[in-house]
Formats: sequence, structure tokens, C-alpha cells
Amino acid sequence: MSASYLQPSQIANAHMDIALTQVKLGFWEWDLVTGQLQYTLQNKLNFGLAAEDDFTLKSVINAILPEDRARRDEALQRALSPDCGLYTFDCRVRHLDQRIHWLQINGTVIFEGDQARRIIGTSLDITEKKDLELLRDEVLNIANHELKTPLSAVKGYLQLLHRFVARTSNEQYEQIAYRALSATEKITRLLNDALQQDVTQANEMRLRKESFSIKVLAEEVAANTMLVQQSHAIKVETEDQIPPIEADRYRIGQALTNLMNNAVKYSPDHNQVDVRLSVTESAVRVCIRDHGIGIPLAEQPKIFDKFYRVKNGHDNIPGSGIGLFLTSEIIARHGGQIGLEQVESGSGTAFFFTLPL
Repeated sequence: MSASYLQPSQIANAHMDIALTQVKLGFWEWDLVTGQLQYTLQNKLNFGLAAEDDFTLKSVINAILPEDRARRDEALQRALSPDCGLYTFDCRVRHLDQRIHWLQINGTVIFEGDQARRIIGTSLDITEKKDLELLRDEVLNIANHELKTPLSAVKGYLQLLHRFVARTSNEQYEQIAYRALSATEKITRLLNDALQQDVTQANEMRLRKESFSIKVLAEEVAANTMLVQQSHAIKVETEDQIPPIEADRYRIGQALTNLMNNAVKYSPDHNQVDVRLSVTESAVRVCIRDHGIGIPLAEQPKIFDKFYRVKNGHDNIPGSGIGLFLTSEIIARHGGQIGLEQVESGSGTAFFFTLPL
């Protein structure tokens, strides 16, 4: 049996269609003058639309999760500058089966003189890649919160023990207590170092839904947070009778933990955090309000981006920039929304999220 090389020019359209479908790569062209969009079927499928659906600029924007639309606006503004001309960003879309997919959008702006005329680009489904990154980030976030929280308690007890032993003037016992306390410092350092490493994991975030009371869960998370962060009082209030929800209790607990920890961390001069639960016709709404340093208006669209940290003059506050990104992903995968409530300038931050009933 003989074999021969297949030249690129010999690749048929059928081969190309199969290849593009397998890698989920769609092509599109946007006429900036007329607003007309041209696209391949795969591009429409990438945005979660059916083959018979209209594909317009409005349907594209509506397909992108509200939390990610600011990325598109910023990318477009950069791309329309003759000094740049590259249109690129990542975003999440919800498909007909309600699953969240990540898309990577890349395009090149075609100029006539200094006038942008059209953009030619691609959309690529990068969900599997993002799921790997998400699990890696989740592992790091667990190391940062789930492990460091009990470690902080252990460290506190050892500090008390060390002070108590020091009063006995027994140098041997004092040295043992000091070494145990030093060991917790080393573990804390290792956890902080792990946050900077590129750890490769597998599999995607899977939800294990069950019926539970989010009010009870919020009270549990608040109690655990106050056990470690004894400087703050966290008050959980309900405006209505809160019905049970169908969700992943562990994941929603993660989201609440991240938001309450942030509320405490970014309000060092105020000791009150308010958690308010309410019900709309179709969803349960949770709001976590602190009275701390707040988030500048210009930076609010970026707060759910991975590794982004607010530049508010408090760079000494520790953090990895992962917590809000993970929280946003958890809520999105439950079919909910997350965002910021408007508060008076300088009066703190109010995060909210919804979960469908």
C-alpha cells in the first residue's frame, strides 16, 4: 500500500468544514458603516443561537452575560484606534441547554485612512480551556480561604499558648510553643506561594444541586466568618419568607464566603456587615453590604475579571484577585446574576446576586 502527501490546495471544502466544526471555530465580518454582519453557522452556534435564529449585533450583545459586556465595549474602543486595530476579548454566553460557554473573540479592523470600515474576525469556543483554569483557580481559592481560615484559628490558639507558657519561665515548653507557632507561619507562606504557581488540574466545575434554605446557609457562613474575623459583626436579615432553593449548597457557600470575607477585608475601619435576603417573582436575591473603602466607579466593570484587584490606594490588603471571578462563575452557572448596588459615595460596597426559583 502506498501513501502520498496531501497538499493544502487539495483540501476540499468538506475537510475544512469538518475541521472548523471540531475546533468550534466560527468566522464573521462586521461592516461598521452599514452595521451588516456576515457569519458562518458555527459562529452562530458558538453564541448559543439556533440555526434559524437571527444573528444581529443586538442578538450578539444579548447572548453575552451582562457581567462580561463591559469587556466587549472596552475591546471595541481599543480596536477602533488606528494605533491598535486588534479586537480581542473573552466572554461568557449561555446556550439553549443553559450551560455557560466561554468564547474567545479575535478580530482585525480594516481602515481606510483613519476611518474604521469593517472588522474581520473569529469566535472560538474555549470552554474546556477555561474549565481547566477555573478548577485550578478554585483549588488555589480553597487553599487561600478554606485552609487559611482554620489555620488562622490554630495560630491564634498557639499565640495564646505561647504567651501562657512564657509566664511559667519553662524555657523548654516555651521553645516547643514557639516552634509550633513558627510552623503555622511556614504553612501560611506556602499557601501564599501556591497562589502564584501555575497548577494544572482537570475536569470542569460540576454542580450537585439539592434543596436547601439559603437563609440557614447565610447564617452559617456569617458565623464562621465572625469566628475568624472577630473584629466584625455580620448581621443576616430577611425581608420576606425565603423559600428553599435548588442549587449546589457547597458552591453557594463558597460564593457567600468570598463576598463576606471581602466585606470584612475591605472595611478595616468599620465593624458592621449587613446581609439582606429577599424574594422577587422568579428569584432569591442576596445583598452583602459593607461600610468600607468602596470601589471607584471607573473600576466597577472590571471587578469580576480574573486576577483583577481594585486600585484604591489599599495595595497592602492581601488577596489574589480570584475570589470575585470564581463567585461570578458560580452564580452564572446557576443561572443567576451578580453585580453591584449603587451606594452613596464613600459609604462602602454592596454586592448582590440572584438565584432563580
